[in-house]
Amino acid sequence: MKRMSILYLALLALALAITRLSVPAHADDQTITLAVDRMYCATCPLTVQTAIQRVPGVKSVKVDYRTKAAVVMFDATKTTPDVIAAASTNVGYPARVTRTGS
Repeated sequence: MKRMSILYLALLALALAITRLSVPAHADDQTITLAVDRMYCATCPLTVQTAIQRVPGVKSVKVDYRTKAAVVMFDATKTTPDVIAAASTNVGYPARVTRTGS
């Protein structure tokens, strides 16, 4: 009986984990790609990432030094692509939207 309870709990935990992974993004989530200028060293992307993460509504940021680009997922009800680009520009790394997605 105890073994069945442990197995049941393990299966329940697994089912909950799978359900969490398969939950779609919120309907208001959007993703944009920014071209980011003036990144000349490996620490520059950290400055850009930190500035963008501080924008209310931003959910994730990935900045790539090699491609000089940032991919940002955000809640469109809380911020806009222009505000996100301005956050990078305001810390010395001019940014512009190159691609938008849903």
